[in-house]
Amino acid sequence: MSSHRQSTVSDRVIQQVAAQAELNTTYLVFMAMSGILAAVALLTDSVPILIGSMLIAPAFAPLALVAFAFVGGQPRLALRGLATAVIGLVVAAAFAMLTTWVMNITNVLPPEANLLNKNLLEERVRPGWYSVVAALAAGVTGAIAITKNKTDTLVGTVAALALVPAAAAAGMAFMSRNPSRGFGGLILLGINAGLIIVTGIVTLLLIRPEQRG
Repeated sequence: MSSHRQSTVSDRVIQQVAAQAELNTTYLVFMAMSGILAAVALLTDSVPILIGSMLIAPAFAPLALVAFAFVGGQPRLALRGLATAVIGLVVAAAFAMLTTWVMNITNVLPPEANLLNKNLLEERVRPGWYSVVAALAAGVTGAIAITKNKTDTLVGTVAALALVPAAAAAGMAFMSRNPSRGFGGLILLGINAGLIIVTGIVTLLLIRPEQRG
């Protein structure tokens, strides 16, 4: 097993990714704030706010850890990354629901209007090619960026765009008693997360060892 791990991805790189994917207070707060901003963006059809929510969401690192640890033969770290990703997305969805509830009770947005004429929200409760492309791009470029130490890239934003809005939209749909759209958001979230992991794994297997240091 150790020889296989050395021929694919180094332990040093895996530990670097693991350090970025810690389940700590900072991670949870950032995911919560991202969920709040995503809810506001989806309810108001505001693209700038949606982009802002993605910029602060540390959603990519845990999924990257799944891919790197899987290829490196460290299943426990892969499971840890998956658990961190799930917890973070649940937190984002919960705070998106809380934001929607606050906007409802304060009558900023009537409850019956939550899912009416909201194009950004509607796009994230129905699986579509746009999200598939974003997830594929995030998986490939993310794996390469980490192995090349390109920490200044915005790959994480692309990944977050494929994840957090879907989680937020699903929670908001369930809260609005629209389970069909809620499950649509969960399906989209699952597809995107799976694609990010799978494409990351494939990319790591295709990159030559010497390129990964």
